[in-house]
Amino acid sequence: MRIAILDMQPIDPPVGGGRLRLLGLYHGLGAEHAATYVGSYDWPGPGFRDQMLSPTLREIMVPLSDAHFAEAKRQRRAAGGKTVIDSTFHTTAHLSPDYVAAARRAAAEADAVVFSHPWVYPLVRDVLDPSRQLIVYDAHNVEGLLRTELLDDQGAGTQIARGVVDVEVRLCRAANLILACSHDDRLLFSRLYDIPPGKIRVAANGAFTRQIPHPTTAERREIRDRLGLGDDRPVAFFLGSLYAPNLEAAQFIASTLARQVPEVLFVIGGGAGDEIRKAGLEAANLVVTGGLSEDAKRDWLSVADIAVNPMFSGSGTNIKMLEFMAWGLPIVTTKVGARGIETANTAFLVADADGFATAVSRLAANAPAREELSDAARTEADRSYSWERISANAGRLLQHRHQALGHPVFFSIVVPTYERHEHLSRLMARLASQSDDDFEVIVIDQSAEPWPDRDKPFGFSLTYVHTDVRGAVPARNAGADLAVGEVIAFTDDDCEPGQDWLASARPLFDDPGVVGVEGLVLSDRVDDPEWRPVTNEGFEGLAFMTANFFLRAEAFHALNGFDLLFDNPHFREDTDLGWRALELGRVPFSHEAWVFHPPHPRSVERESLAERSRFFEKDALLYRKHPSRYLQLFWRECQWRHNPFFWAYLRRGAEKYGVELPEELKPAG
Repeated sequence: MRIAILDMQPIDPPVGGGRLRLLGLYHGLGAEHAATYVGSYDWPGPGFRDQMLSPTLREIMVPLSDAHFAEAKRQRRAAGGKTVIDSTFHTTAHLSPDYVAAARRAAAEADAVVFSHPWVYPLVRDVLDPSRQLIVYDAHNVEGLLRTELLDDQGAGTQIARGVVDVEVRLCRAANLILACSHDDRLLFSRLYDIPPGKIRVAANGAFTRQIPHPTTAERREIRDRLGLGDDRPVAFFLGSLYAPNLEAAQFIASTLARQVPEVLFVIGGGAGDEIRKAGLEAANLVVTGGLSEDAKRDWLSVADIAVNPMFSGSGTNIKMLEFMAWGLPIVTTKVGARGIETANTAFLVADADGFATAVSRLAANAPAREELSDAARTEADRSYSWERISANAGRLLQHRHQALGHPVFFSIVVPTYERHEHLSRLMARLASQSDDDFEVIVIDQSAEPWPDRDKPFGFSLTYVHTDVRGAVPARNAGADLAVGEVIAFTDDDCEPGQDWLASARPLFDDPGVVGVEGLVLSDRVDDPEWRPVTNEGFEGLAFMTANFFLRAEAFHALNGFDLLFDNPHFREDTDLGWRALELGRVPFSHEAWVFHPPHPRSVERESLAERSRFFEKDALLYRKHPSRYLQLFWRECQWRHNPFFWAYLRRGAEKYGVELPEELKPAG
């Protein structure tokens, strides 16, 4: 597929959040894709450039004209000295006809056109062909909101900001797909511009995790000596550019943390440190580096024992957090500093201003805790915030959405699978016999080897993804991200749906107040202690099971899908999603839309009572999110009556996730 990416900044060198996102997101879309980026320089001097940044990403840089820069200078004066060459680009780019011609040519020839920022859309809108082209808005921010905050002055700045809002709204409505940096941004687009959440996917910022070195102890010692770190005090590193929220964080480190935690050496890296020097905020245990080259930054990251991120303002995702995680650094951050970062494990500590020093001091003195956080951070960065993965996933998403142009389906059936290929093939045969054939199937396979039947013609649209990311929760989310159907249907790889499974569920969605449908899950050996049956009989409308659960795509994405905290091991994520869905509308139960789920023998270790009981750690999370509903489920299930391990694991979950349980969830003795 030919993909054109359009913006008005360079990618190379990839410094700053915008350029890093451009390189990270588009460098590895897939060998079957040819991606061409057309950009420019927002300063005079550099000439035309045409180069390959990766085997599949070509960067074409077309300089802006002198007349363009003169007009940008005039507009900057009118806006009180604020830089507006990007915000006004849609109104001034006609002064750079060479750039406009290159952008229009790339847009006209592409199968998918990606607007990285909205500025270029008005310049090429008339050459786009929605009947054959996928139109994508890659939103680095909600630009209308950001530019209003930056420029609103009741004068020229306000007029520029209104123009940005207008351009962004028009692009959002014209696009087939919007890529947002976080779920918070997705909700902002929906609330501010009335954009359906189902049109928006989260393509998070990331780090190049596979380029991170792992220095030995001897190598770290050599780097420490080279940096002049004579003693063995633990190093706490902060990285920040010359940006107001970073300056605020740097001042907090210099004036508060360094003085409250003298046993730690604090290092402020990046342009934010320049202001600290000017303010004369010196301390014996404070190092201010100023601007850092890439090599120097890597040296400091290599010797850091802790990363600190005391951010108290700003918007979007802190890319520095993702870099810290990729390097495997134990992190202490504020809630603001961690915004937009979702993890299945506790990959960092969150503290407020009053508790920040204590958190750093305790972590510095606790090597096992640092190691645990380090492992969790590196794991989460690799599976959720790796540019290598994010780019490949984006390529798959663009290709799937392009193929779906003009071919709508009502159902998208999402199936995660792990080492059960024979079951999966049987499920596909059952789906091929569905009386309602208006569906696609998306399989996310986490098995060691690919499914042998992945290329077999089953008679329906099948998208197969083989991944080394383990976990049913991220697998279901990944499948739902690819889904193009109006309704997402979840089932398990070993289920056997009835022939009218889809046909029975479909009429219930004629009611706009219905956001989902819970279908009957049948099983056998229900009263046999040697087997674990999988059924929701007797728990209709209460428990919810992904073995048979339908949810409108709009609702799924508005809710941000399954909560990753319920993974590893995955349990109660379906109940949590079902309960959250009830906040949006009705979820009726259907006995007709049934599936059969075979029971599991307790003789298999992973199905034994002792092994499965550890899953009840997640009940503490479920109680924290839905206290009243959980108590209703608790008294209906009465797990403690037949499971001697239940109370121990519920208490362990409460300790693990910091949940205060009520007295009725604290058994006597």
